[in-house]
Amino acid sequence: MRIGAHVSIARGFPSVFDNIKSIGGNCAQIFSHSPRSWKFKDVQKAEEFRERYKKEDVSPIVIHNSYLVNLASLDKELHRKSMENMRKEFETAEILGVNYVNIHPGSNKDVKIGLNRIVESLNDIETKAYLLLENTASGIGSEFERLRYITENITIKCGVTLDTCHTYAAGYDIVSNLDNVLDEFDSIMGLEKLKLIHLNDSKFELGSKRDRHEHIGLGKIGMEGFRNFINHPKLRDIPEILETPVDKRRGFKENIEIVKGLVE
Repeated sequence: MRIGAHVSIARGFPSVFDNIKSIGGNCAQIFSHSPRSWKFKDVQKAEEFRERYKKEDVSPIVIHNSYLVNLASLDKELHRKSMENMRKEFETAEILGVNYVNIHPGSNKDVKIGLNRIVESLNDIETKAYLLLENTASGIGSEFERLRYITENITIKCGVTLDTCHTYAAGYDIVSNLDNVLDEFDSIMGLEKLKLIHLNDSKFELGSKRDRHEHIGLGKIGMEGFRNFINHPKLRDIPEILETPVDKRRGFKENIEIVKGLVE
């Protein structure tokens, strides 16, 4: 089982290996820079990171892009900055030898315009890394059909990250009808496109369109919902990354232990 969490690189990129192992994980997600800033620092200790990535049982490591990026935007300055950010993100991934860069598709009130803007943007980027499109709780990325439109019309390698909180909030009932949801995903996207799972409970009800993560088993998806999800034969081999809260109730270590305890 590949289970991990989003961890800090405040002490440098190689620290991700120690950080994830300290909480019992064997895969990880990171920000390559502050997610609320357009500024990137030069990549330090890349060779050390690459060597440890070859030796350590921590895989995959995924870079999550900045919260500021919006490839669907028609605002020229925002879009320019977003494109610069994405090119730098992929450049960082290649320097580190990281295969996956996870992005939110973007937002635009006009879905059709937004989708075409995303496609045009991604087709203006060259990279050897693998793009992961994350589904969202609302907006452009909330429906499987829209994700398919993007993946079918771009030239770079692309897969999908399925976030359990986002999926549930978007109205896909992974608690009572998991088989049907996976069949729907398979018929629209193809399960071979599913490369990563973000494992998060949801603070709000099915179809709420609200992106609020909760500790595993303490939200509306619940413990049994996650037991069924992580043990589903179609999902067992897909890496799972936690983005659950870190607070007085639990941290990532405790949530990882709970997930492991649900494995049958």
